[in-house]
Parts: sequence; structure tokens; C-alpha cells
Amino acid sequence: MEKPMFYFGSCYLWTLMALSLTGMGMAVGLMVAVVPVCIFLIDRLRRPVQGKQKLKFFLAAGAIVLVACIAFLLQTMLVYRPALSHAGEEVSDTFLVTEVLNDSASGAHRCVVLVEGREPVRRLRLSSDTYEPRVGDVFRGTLQLKALGEQNPAVARYYKSRGLYLGATSGGRIDADPLDETEARGDVYVPPVRLAWWTLRIRLTTLRETLTDRIGEWLPPQEAGVLEGMLVGDKTDISPDTNTAFQRAGVLHLFAVSGFHVSLWTMLVYKILLHFGAGRKSASGGAILFLFLFVALTGFPRSAVRAGIMLGVFFLSRMFVRSSEPLNALGVAVLVLVLPNPFYAGDTGVLLSYAATLGILSWYPSLSKTLREYLMERIPNYKLRKRVESPLDVLLVSFCSFVFTLPVMVLTFGNVSLVTLLSNLLVSSASSAAILLTGLGSLLAAVPGLSLLCPWCFLGAGVLARFMVSSCTVLAGLPLAYISLSGRGFGLGLAGALLVTVAGFVLYSSLQERGLIRVTALLSVIVLLGSVFTETALNRTVTHVVFPDVEGSCAVVIHRHGAAIIGCGSDEYGSVQALKDLFQREGVTKVSALVVPRETKTEAGAVKAVKEAFEPEVYLPPESFAGPEEQVIDLWPEVTLHLYRQERDYPAARLAVQGVDSLLLFRPTVRVDALPPEARSAAICYLRGKRPEGLKLPTSSYIIVSGETGEVDARVSKGRFRLYRR
Repeated sequence: MEKPMFYFGSCYLWTLMALSLTGMGMAVGLMVAVVPVCIFLIDRLRRPVQGKQKLKFFLAAGAIVLVACIAFLLQTMLVYRPALSHAGEEVSDTFLVTEVLNDSASGAHRCVVLVEGREPVRRLRLSSDTYEPRVGDVFRGTLQLKALGEQNPAVARYYKSRGLYLGATSGGRIDADPLDETEARGDVYVPPVRLAWWTLRIRLTTLRETLTDRIGEWLPPQEAGVLEGMLVGDKTDISPDTNTAFQRAGVLHLFAVSGFHVSLWTMLVYKILLHFGAGRKSASGGAILFLFLFVALTGFPRSAVRAGIMLGVFFLSRMFVRSSEPLNALGVAVLVLVLPNPFYAGDTGVLLSYAATLGILSWYPSLSKTLREYLMERIPNYKLRKRVESPLDVLLVSFCSFVFTLPVMVLTFGNVSLVTLLSNLLVSSASSAAILLTGLGSLLAAVPGLSLLCPWCFLGAGVLARFMVSSCTVLAGLPLAYISLSGRGFGLGLAGALLVTVAGFVLYSSLQERGLIRVTALLSVIVLLGSVFTETALNRTVTHVVFPDVEGSCAVVIHRHGAAIIGCGSDEYGSVQALKDLFQREGVTKVSALVVPRETKTEAGAVKAVKEAFEPEVYLPPESFAGPEEQVIDLWPEVTLHLYRQERDYPAARLAVQGVDSLLLFRPTVRVDALPPEARSAAICYLRGKRPEGLKLPTSSYIIVSGETGEVDARVSKGRFRLYRR
């Protein structure tokens, strides 16, 4: 059987991905279904039947599914649940910072700390507003533990894929010292091997900070932020507008140190070694060594580790196997990634990396060969043919990656960029040159005599960065550049495309006409894209009133071409992350207004986090409202917010959107009898936590409870509305 490791690795990955989305019930159900099938296949193999190779393959696939289910159940019952049982406890110990995280939407400093000898509570996500962590810091203190993502399954899956199950906060000040100083004083004992490892990581972290500082010294903030993100994955200085433009243009992956960056530098080193006379094995060994150092320099981000493992397997196969199969290397890399932590398959980045690599390895060689043969027939001149072939090769790579990652993006994000091929053609080549110039300029700045070339390297990199930002901004602003595929129109179009495909295959098998399959594929694409464009065009007249599922509070988002956020949850990460997911899924690019009818002490941090994350054009805090009992705010044409004062703040509001009223109750203690009749007769009622006493609504009203009902989208147009629950 060809490519066995690819099939087994893929089967293991997709099984664990499905289990991470569904849970233990699906794992048990799969085991119950697969065991009889495996027994049947074993019985068939004992008999003299034809096709034993296929039976062995299906038996092996069934065994892989069983192993995946068992691994998922063991990880859940023996590691995850025992760790969650410590939520609410306090831990007093000595802690070591092993990783600095940049996933806080509220601006809090987050890091991963290691607790010695406390399985399964060994790794914690520490969050602090005052302590700015560094890799290798050591401190002693008492931390309060809590479960991560308890109310948000997406957040829980994200941290489970990182092997983090508990969060931690400190009630007091954290005073940390570097590991080498602490060890020298004798406060802690670290084995020599571990001390050498952490010393290497600390020095590489210092080197990375030096590189980013040099970029910031030579370039303006916008270009410096872009190049820092591309070179070492540091996205802290990238502005929200730039991030949105790259996202809508479909090239946001450039800001993650992934396969593009790792392969660019590693293949460059590999070719240089070959050029200077090194053999294939020696060059592969040198590439593996550089690969490890580069991934360490970037701080071991997961995207770089994934790419590093895949490239490492590839170079190892080059060293020990004469004719290596790239797809087998992909399968081995997937197994190496997922075997230590079955929850790792729930990370969307893993699936995107796998799908993109699979598309390039499986489609690109044949398409490139066909393109080369076609150009040889049409363009006899070698130099001209190469100039035409180079940009087309970039398009082919982008096309293969786009086709294979499209299902993952639709399932996880619900939207897709239609300009990604064009943006990759314009930006990818420029980004390669910009990364090389930035890295070269940072290195030359430290070499006496060669530092004179440093300004020219940064000048070229800055010009390319400005070109990339301008190109992405223009492409992201095109009509239908970034569309949502989460509506019913896309589902109907997909069903129609599948019916056309099935009909085409039926006719193709009976008529045996080769051209018919091409016509079928073309018709399927036309039906699918037609449904997408039609729904997008029709939705331009629809106003969406979305009630996100946020933790411990309530929020309302009205979006058409922008968004108005009313109310903020008291959980900073949960509220902001839920809104970010919503904006990304629905293609929202700006926040027109942030209205905060009431703000308590527990909600102050969330309001600050929302302001910093989305940068609203208009911010209306409670103190901006005057003293009348009813405050009217015109948000957009046909969109009005009526705030009702009770005591010191505005705990209730009526949102009028194109003739459809929604009653918003921001706290359970609202005096409903004091509200005007038009508010009490609203078609939709959105509650926080529980139903207030005395609330009597018409029987036709729809009641939505924050944290219980889930996310609800009310699509309003011309006095009518439909509710969609996500």
C-alpha cells in the first residue's frame, strides 16, 4: 500500500478533531460502532476472499480510530478532569515562567508557569495586570486557580490544545528574578541539563527582543510592526486596521511564524550548504540544526513548531531514505504532533497547516508540470517563459492551499476571502524579500564594518512593507472581498452544487464523455458562487441584531456595514473573544459606536478591553447621558436606542430596528412596571441571567437569556425579522 503513514496519520488527526468538537459521548459511540466492524473484517480475512489488501487497510483504519478514541478518553478522564477538580483552590509554591502568551484581548499579561511535582496541575496560565513576565523568571507566591473556558467551549478547546486546563491569578504583587540569579543564590536547585536548556532559551529570547528593537529603531511604527510580525511572529505592534486588512485580504498567516517563514529560511540554508559542496546528508543535518535554532529564536510558537516538525521529518527522510514520499512525511509529522496531547487536534491552526500542506503536496506537482508543458509549447524563449512561470507558480501554490483550506475555514470561521489568490500573488513574493532583508539588516547591525549596509536593508524592507499594507488595504476594500458563508444561501448553493456533481457523474459513467466532467465541475462552481453572491447582495439590506453568548453578562451587536455594541460582560476575555469571533464570522470591519448604558466595578475592565480591542468611532459611557428618564440615541437611519433610567443608571433599553422592537434588560432587578408600554410589548426580550419579577410580555415575544440560550441572530428587514440560533 502506498503512503500508509499518510493515511494513518490523517485518520488519527480527523478522528481526534471530531472528538474534540463532540466530546466523550462520541468517543464511546465510535468505539461501539467500530469494534463490530473490526471483528467482521478479521473474520473476512481468515477466509479465502479477494481484495485482502483493501480489507487490511480498512482494518488498520478501524484500529487507528479505536486508538484515537481510547487516547481521547484516557486524556479526558486521567488528565483533564483531575486537573479541573483543583479549580477554586490555592497553590503556594515556586513557579517558573516557561512561555509568554499574547492571547489577551484585555491587555493583561499572560504567561505559562510551571509548578514542580504537582501533577496534573503542573502547567498554569497566569494572568496579571501588573507583572510583565519574561521566559525564565522565577517567583514564589500563592495563586488562585480557575477552570479555563468554563462557559465558552471554544476557549476551552483552545487552551486544551495547548495542554492548559487551569488559569491562575495572584492576589498580591509578583516579584520575579531571572533563573540564573535565583539558582546562583541557592534559592532553587535546577539540574545541569535543564539549567543549560533554560539558559539557551533565555538568551534566544533576549536575541529576539534585540532584533525587534533594531527594527523599531530604523522604521516607522506601522512598517516595523508588520516586519516584526513576519520575522519573529511578534504581533504586539501591529495596528488593528492593518490586522483587519491582512485578514480580509486572506494573508493573515504571514504574521504567524509558520511553514512559509520556516521553510523560507531553512531551504535557503540547505541550498547554501549544497552550493558550498556539502552532501545531501550533511546539508540535511545542517538544515535540521538551523531549523531547531530558528524555531527556538521565535520562542517556540505552535505554528513554527508544527512547521519545524514537518520539515524535520522531511530532512530526516532525505538523510536515511533514498526516495522519500512527502505525504508519508506529513503523516508522520501529524502523529508526532498529536500523540503527546490528543486535544491538540482541536486546534484550528493544526487543521489549516495540515490542509494547506496537503493541498500543496498533492496538487502542486501535477499542476506545475502541466503548466510547464503548456508554457513550453506556447513560449519558446526560455527567459521570457521563466518570467511568466514564476508568478504563475505563486498563484498555483496559493490556489492549492486555498482549495484545501476552504472547508476548514468555512466550518470554523464561516467566511472566506475571495481576493486571497490575488493578494498572495502581490504580497507573498514581496514578503519573502522583506523577511530576508529585515533579518539581514538586523544581523549586519551587529557586525562592525558591515553595519553601513544596515540602513539600505531596512529601507528596502520598509518600502516592501508599505507596499504590502497598501495592497492589502486596497484589496480588502473591494466589494465582496470578504464574504460570510454561514447563511442558508450558502447551504442551498452547496446542496445544489452537489446535486449537479452527482448528476454529472451519473451521466459521465453512462455516456463515457470526458468533456462532460469538466462541464459538471464548472456548473457546480457556478451554482455555488452564484448562491454566495446572491445571498451577500440580498443581505446588504438586512440589519443584524446579534445577541452573543457571553459569560456572566449580556451584550448586543447591531451590524450592517459597521457595528454598535451595547453592554459589556464582566468576564474580559470571554466578552471580547465572543465579539471578535462574531465580527470575524460576519465580516465586520469597524465599530461605529460603543454604548455602555451602565458600568459597575466588575464591568470596568471589560469595557476597557472592548475599547482597546475594537477602537470604536463613538464611545458613549454612562456619564455622557443627561438626567432625563428616557434617553434616545440615533445610531443609524432606522436604528434607535431608547435608554430608560432607574435610580443611578440605565438598566433597561428598547432597541428599535426598522420597526422591530427589542427589550434589553441589563440586570435582573429592573422594575418592569416602570417601563413604557412600547417597551413591554417588544417582539424580542433579551435578559441577563434570569427573568425579572413582574415581567409580562405578549405571547408572541421571543425571550433570549444570556449564557443559556446561546448566540441568537435576529435578521431584520422592512418590519420583519427571523431568528437564527448558533
